[in-house]
Amino acid sequence: MYAILDIEATGGKLGEESIIEIAVYKYDGKNIVDQFISLVNPEKKIDYYVQKLTHITDKMVLTAPKFHEIAKRIVEITDDCILVGHNVMFDYRMLKQEFDRLGYNFEKEWIDTFEYSEKLIPDLPSYSLGKLCESLGIIVTDRHRASGDARATVSLFKLLLDKDSQKIITKKTGLQQPKKTHSKYQKLLDNLPNSVGIFYLYNSRKQLIYISRSNNIAQSINHIFTSKTLKANKIKRYTRSIKFEETGSGFLAAIKENNEIIKNQPMYNNRLVENKVYPYGLYYLESKRGYSRLEIGKLRKVEPILKFKSKERAKEVLEKIIHDYNLCLQVNGGIKSEESCFQYKVNECNGACIKEEAKEVYNQRIKDFIKTTEYPAETFLILDKGRSGIEKSFYLIEENKFRGYGYFEYHHQIKTLEMIKNTLIPIEETDEIKNMLKYFLYKTSSHKNQIVIL
Repeated sequence: MYAILDIEATGGKLGEESIIEIAVYKYDGKNIVDQFISLVNPEKKIDYYVQKLTHITDKMVLTAPKFHEIAKRIVEITDDCILVGHNVMFDYRMLKQEFDRLGYNFEKEWIDTFEYSEKLIPDLPSYSLGKLCESLGIIVTDRHRASGDARATVSLFKLLLDKDSQKIITKKTGLQQPKKTHSKYQKLLDNLPNSVGIFYLYNSRKQLIYISRSNNIAQSINHIFTSKTLKANKIKRYTRSIKFEETGSGFLAAIKENNEIIKNQPMYNNRLVENKVYPYGLYYLESKRGYSRLEIGKLRKVEPILKFKSKERAKEVLEKIIHDYNLCLQVNGGIKSEESCFQYKVNECNGACIKEEAKEVYNQRIKDFIKTTEYPAETFLILDKGRSGIEKSFYLIEENKFRGYGYFEYHHQIKTLEMIKNTLIPIEETDEIKNMLKYFLYKTSSHKNQIVIL
């Protein structure tokens, strides 16, 4: 039996949040057999960001039951159930936190549909609940409301059970409640956050031995300490202390990881060399008389649009670009044929393959893509997620060079370059970071409000 759930919370400092809405659907593997949906009075203010995202206001929860008034119902509906959710560790943490405040030990096994989606449905452009459901044709109503997201997760879970030919879900292998760590290491794991960031492992001499980014710091470190691989055994044998830094953004965590590994070269990280050569690039092949195309090739004298460490990664990104910009696979592959491509037959190609689409229109879409990877100005900011609902992170590019990152709260205004530099945390630009920034610009190109020209 499964309890498929979603929770919305007030936002704010880690450990101080409170639940504002909960939805639980009890599912027997075929049908929903029970359900519980309720707003919850958190007895505190809801962050502005959360109100804007969920449309749940302070006024709406004022007359709602407090958590202690619904706690018994939650215990009853989740009894003898495995918790299921999308990024379920957030929901599980919120429940444990609320029950801890009541002096009740709430312990459950759990299954994360995010992780199983990556395993069972590989190579999708995104595994966020909204984008994933869109890719799979699952209808989501009331997005960012507990009932809507939980119902979508029910549909997703049904699909995953159907696709799970090896029955790894029903066997609960690997994705149940985290394995118990040896008592020797348990103290090291206490008080680690279930949030995005970067963590640092040190030996008895206070030497840094391993650095990694993670979407869930506590989960990643627990995985190292319960893994039986040769590398994991060495790391946990010598680890005596742990430090971490929450970033709020996975992209920022990746930038910091690259910078910190190059700077420190920990013994259990693969050695990184600053500004190392990338063997593959994505190139634009212009055609003045016909259809232009994009091509993957070894590095040339001409600067590529993007650089890649492997041909496989280059192909993966190119396929995403072709999909995003509705390009013809046949034309882009340089294939000359009298026949249309398969995508045309299923209405996913506008007919460039049979010269049905105007060359100028088709070629403009490729140019539109290229433009997304270019810096919009010599000096500008890229805005990203912060560590709380009232915070954003930023990346500063000044005179076409990455300078570092920082944070600011919504109610603060960043008006001048001087003000930005006062809060800036400097990081040296590398080829890796520059390339990461170009790809990030492409991925966020539809969100124009993330760019601030200075």
